[in-house]
Amino acid sequence: MKAVFFLLLFIPQFLPAQTNPNFNVMLRLDFSSAQAMIDMCEGMANNVNRVAALKGNAIAAATSMVLARTQLPPEAFLHKLELLRDNFRDTDDVFGLQGTREHLDDIKALLTETQRHAVDRRVLATIAQFFPENIQITAAIPVYFVAMGNERAAAFVRRVRWNGASPEFVGENEGEPVVVVNLARLVEYPHNVKGQFIELLSVLAHESFHAVFSTFQETSPVWTQWHQRHDPFAVLTELVQNEGIAYYISMQQQMNDNPPQEWYDIASHSIVALNEALLQLQSPDLTHAQARTLIMDANLSGSLEKNYGATAGNLMALEIDTKLGRPALTESITKGPEDFFQKYETLSQQYGDVPKISAEVMKGFER
Repeated sequence: MKAVFFLLLFIPQFLPAQTNPNFNVMLRLDFSSAQAMIDMCEGMANNVNRVAALKGNAIAAATSMVLARTQLPPEAFLHKLELLRDNFRDTDDVFGLQGTREHLDDIKALLTETQRHAVDRRVLATIAQFFPENIQITAAIPVYFVAMGNERAAAFVRRVRWNGASPEFVGENEGEPVVVVNLARLVEYPHNVKGQFIELLSVLAHESFHAVFSTFQETSPVWTQWHQRHDPFAVLTELVQNEGIAYYISMQQQMNDNPPQEWYDIASHSIVALNEALLQLQSPDLTHAQARTLIMDANLSGSLEKNYGATAGNLMALEIDTKLGRPALTESITKGPEDFFQKYETLSQQYGDVPKISAEVMKGFER
């Protein structure tokens, strides 16, 4: 239940100016996986083993199987790469390789545009303002750009420990947080390369927030204590806070804190679904399979409506930030999910139009 990871499905624009003096984070950008895939499609490289072994591609392939909720033998990815290299169409596209071939020119253009700019500095300036200024945060986070991957994710972050050339996905305080950005998904949007680049910046900001947050948790006594809980309730409430703030960072750029009524309607229904899920996760009759499905569906269902945990968390973060203020939202990062939920519960009592978290759900934090 511990190997939860975070991904982004839709995107926004951007914030500048890093002003947090204790935010010492760097992003180690690696474009080799995307470039190797391009070279193979253009006939400039034939060795599928080398392409598959590149770290970004290895992580993207393994994660694609998770998102597709299937498990294939290691040689399956090699076989799919051979089909791509030889320009054969594959009807069972688990690894999202058909989009690589179909959008190859756009992928090349976006890769070139990305390499021309200091994307790391722009992204870090965006997320620094959400972390406390009185706490030192130091990290060097690998970012792999790829040109393949399951259709459900434009980008994601996972904690990885390497076993030779194979990634091993681990839980909190193990391995290192790694960001993967799929250029093949980003070029599907109806924009020119400039618009796609802006979306890429926003995707990277979302996932970099997750990675920095994970690093922050490693040195936090509050989060160390929280992670001693391994029950499904704790896993889902942490996901709600983590995804909620990351999506709120995205929303700020896209909608300026003024989402349409349709979004509020969807988010309100997500709070209802979250209540139901968290109550189920506290049931003594809960099976491991049921818990896994509830947690996977919270953020890996492929749409705003179905990703009830991420969407509910987005609404919670928005309400805390706009009604209680940015210091309150930042404080919740230092104090954890219980504080995040309690802050939202407090404001929901003050504002009648804010959907409420069930009192029975809140009892889950007393364990």
